[in-house]
Amino acid sequence: MWKPVDTEFSVPRCPVSVVNVSGWGTEFIRAMLEALNCVVVVHHIGTPADFIKVIEQGENAPRYMIIMGHGTKDGLHFGDYGVPVDTSMLHNDLMPPEAICEHTKLPGCTVFSFSCYGGNKAMAEAFLAGDVSAYIGCRTGPDTTAMALFLFHFLFGVLSKQLPDHDAWHRAVAATDHEDIYQFSFFHADGAEERFGE
Repeated sequence: MWKPVDTEFSVPRCPVSVVNVSGWGTEFIRAMLEALNCVVVVHHIGTPADFIKVIEQGENAPRYMIIMGHGTKDGLHFGDYGVPVDTSMLHNDLMPPEAICEHTKLPGCTVFSFSCYGGNKAMAEAFLAGDVSAYIGCRTGPDTTAMALFLFHFLFGVLSKQLPDHDAWHRAVAATDHEDIYQFSFFHADGAEERFGE
């Protein structure tokens, strides 16, 4: 687990990484996380290989990782690259779950996917194979403003109320009260999926 010196302060800060693949509002999300007493590193992804390096950090993984980008039911969107960028792990400009599964090593990390269809079971299983604590993602296309509010409620529950991730997820979905956020699934480390209200 990534443990910057900030985790040893008199008021410890929670380590969070933001992975900007092709996302929106990275600066806003970072400012919000820092206001919640997190120590934040932002990874601005340039190539598919950069993303692979981030998801195979092993013991250097943060406690929480937020992946911001675009996606479809077939994977995470990266776009088109010219030579000499290695795109062997992409299929039609997308990184499919099976490619992610081959590389993920994030022990003890809870991963949020803020991409469309990031909450489908195949994508969740790809990250769970990397020994994550939990995986949270939307089964459809989420509203970006509602996602930011959901993340705020979640981390407030974890950091201020000392709630376990699962309980914080449940409270955050209810507190955000938005039709898209109701589509966020919580996947436990053993692969069991929970859907709000089911």
